[in-house]
Amino acid sequence: MAIAILSQGPESLTAKLQMEGLADCQQLADVISQCIKTPIAIALSGTLGAGKTQWTRFFAMALGAPSESISSPTFMLVHEYPCEPKVYHLDAYRIGDEDEMLELGIEEMFESDSITIVEWADRFPSILPRNTLKLHFEVCELEFARVVELSATGNRAKAVWNEVLARIIPAMSFEGS
Repeated sequence: MAIAILSQGPESLTAKLQMEGLADCQQLADVISQCIKTPIAIALSGTLGAGKTQWTRFFAMALGAPSESISSPTFMLVHEYPCEPKVYHLDAYRIGDEDEMLELGIEEMFESDSITIVEWADRFPSILPRNTLKLHFEVCELEFARVVELSATGNRAKAVWNEVLARIIPAMSFEGS
């Protein structure tokens, strides 16, 4: 993995991470799961097939959810995973407007002692809470390679990113340089 800090201010932190494959995706999910503090939202964005659901699978598994219970909530809209802390997984791809999103009870999910992961969160940015971790996945030319732009808003989310970066940077391998 390679990382670059793009900007850091009093209210936000943005970095880009180059992932070479699924192992890097799982490592990122594992590290974030170790640093997470609830309540918090994780907003995922990127094209179809960019890795949003795969990252969520690794993340929920790291928190103890059985892999067979984790799938894209495209048709169900919301899944709740049996792990600690509780994870709500929403897919906003098929949701028509903010009112429909609010009818799902997303505000209650954001306020509960849980992690609320929203795929396609870029469709409804105004409903995201102050403390939100954002991961934007970009597909690269190499199969399974991704660039993930990581950003955080709010003090709790920014503290999580700072801890994630502190753990990832020392663990990075520079072999072959």
